[in-house]
Amino acid sequence: MTNHNPDLKKFLVRLGVTVAAVVLVMYLAKVWFVDQRRACLPSQIIPWQDAAKHYGECAMVEGTIVVTHNSGKACFLNFHPDYKRYFTAVIFASAFSRFPANPENYYYGKKVRVSGYIKAYLTSDSL
Repeated sequence: MTNHNPDLKKFLVRLGVTVAAVVLVMYLAKVWFVDQRRACLPSQIIPWQDAAKHYGECAMVEGTIVVTHNSGKACFLNFHPDYKRYFTAVIFASAFSRFPANPENYYYGKKVRVSGYIKAYLTSDSL
């Protein structure tokens, strides 16, 4: 009573292999790229003045916020009045919910520690 269809069998085998390959690629991408970005566990605290020496590294930077600006797309927490030349911590809008309301007011004048990957960030006016 069983009806064997070789084309259906081949299709199901190919489908299974394809699904397994896609799942494997997605898993490896998550492990190699996504989890590495989230696995930032700084081993030391550095003063904000030394942040430029640590580009590309995961670090915890400490200092007092002296100037702030919230554009609605990002909140800039500046450790020096000359924000174009010195270290600035950035909270992107996608992360606002993880911080106090109005972070530009909340952190102004406070000594803070921020952790994450330090990188150069170019704005349109710095080009």
